[in-house]
Amino acid sequence: MPMITRVRFMTYAYGVCAALVMYINGYDASVFNNLQGIPRFMDFMGLDKDAKEDQNLIGAVTSSYLAATIFSGLFMSPFISHYLGRRASIFTGCLVVIAASLIQTFSKNLAAFIGGRIVLGIGQGIALPAGPVFMGEICHPEVRGRMMSFWQLMYSVGALVTSYTAFGTQRNMSLYNWQWQTVTMLQAAIPFFCCVLIWFCPESPRWLIQKGKIDKARRALLRVREPHEVEPEIEEIQAAIRWEVENTSNSVKDLWIDRSIRKRVFLGLIINFGQQVTGQSMMNNYSTRVYQSVFTDPSTILLINALNYTFGILFTLTCTFFSDRIGRVKLLVGAGIGQGLMLLIAATVYIATPDMIADDGVTHTKALGVGVALVLVMFLFTFFYKPAWGATVWIYTAEIFPMSVRATAVSVCTNTQNVSNLIMAQAFPPMFTAMGFYAFYVWMGVNFVLAIIVWFFYPETKGVPLEEMDRLFGGADKTEHVRDHKDDNLSYKEEKTA
Repeated sequence: MPMITRVRFMTYAYGVCAALVMYINGYDASVFNNLQGIPRFMDFMGLDKDAKEDQNLIGAVTSSYLAATIFSGLFMSPFISHYLGRRASIFTGCLVVIAASLIQTFSKNLAAFIGGRIVLGIGQGIALPAGPVFMGEICHPEVRGRMMSFWQLMYSVGALVTSYTAFGTQRNMSLYNWQWQTVTMLQAAIPFFCCVLIWFCPESPRWLIQKGKIDKARRALLRVREPHEVEPEIEEIQAAIRWEVENTSNSVKDLWIDRSIRKRVFLGLIINFGQQVTGQSMMNNYSTRVYQSVFTDPSTILLINALNYTFGILFTLTCTFFSDRIGRVKLLVGAGIGQGLMLLIAATVYIATPDMIADDGVTHTKALGVGVALVLVMFLFTFFYKPAWGATVWIYTAEIFPMSVRATAVSVCTNTQNVSNLIMAQAFPPMFTAMGFYAFYVWMGVNFVLAIIVWFFYPETKGVPLEEMDRLFGGADKTEHVRDHKDDNLSYKEEKTA
């Protein structure tokens, strides 16, 4: 294996900096799941996990965050990213997340806490879509999949830190309300570092060229490419943008006017919506509720969550090996089948084994062996999910769209994750209360259907340069214009707008 050059190393460093946005998302998305395992938080907020009348309130804590993420992701992030740049969108979102963490920490009641979750969702919605776009645009095609796998890896790291923090504080009774306030306060730490570090990264060269800043784009590319790679790539980007200016409306209307782009939007919507209905949303937001069906000790449940995220990091690392070798499509199909089988086994094991009465003489639980088996199967679910439907969905979505609509299209597609997550967040508590583990059979079927859809309808994008994606999806080959316009120094600053 050839030695990594300094330029390639710095490209990875810039990518990891942008991937901190996904760390923030993983931390934030896991906060409420872990707080449900801290009795002092539930008492302070007046919530009872077993009370039917509280199920909608519990769902509202998660769904309010997701609804705000959807709103800002669709109506704020694309405009900041398009007009001010990818870095500005990441910075703004992280700044809002810092404010949200303080609101949650010092909330006096559930209404104030939900208000903090809404502000948190706004910040996440602004920053999150810009991250994979930025990473995809600075990475070399040969390592794009490997680099983008760090995006999902950071989600697992964020969730891991949340879980171990909650596990540690829950065991220290002398902290009183700081058992849960410590968890929410630490939400502000990484967004602060991201706000600072993102300005040490180069701006997206593709965005700079689109805005007519060719010299700045050249300097940016020199920070992430070898010197001999810079000019050919600038010419390809210029040719692609020139073609878009001359042959498209160069606005969001292309999302439904251009047949090739419209096809990609539909494909992106399906896999992003599917990502959360694989069962991942249920495990991320309510794994504590699921494990409470088997275990009675809160510390045990928090430790299981922490270990799940620990192994999630290791499982995500496999994407760095497989994504650029066996390809995106095979990963998604194989994982969909594996996830479905794990859900089938988990549901069958729970339903087919007898209940036991816990030490309190009231609570129904399962034998320790059954609990261990369920934990193992759900860890295997994570093994299949993390490198494929976790990481590869983001990779695929970030690389398939042309420059003219990339920020908006990625925002629209990735926000369907939040739409499906919102539906699951509100539906799961009453659904699990009514159906129990029979609900797992529903998600099992969804996984098998998704695997079939991907196999028959999704082209492989492994190793394809961003400027050649159009040809792969039935559009024009924009890079052929390089030969005709090699010495043309047209300015693209006066691009067409809707």
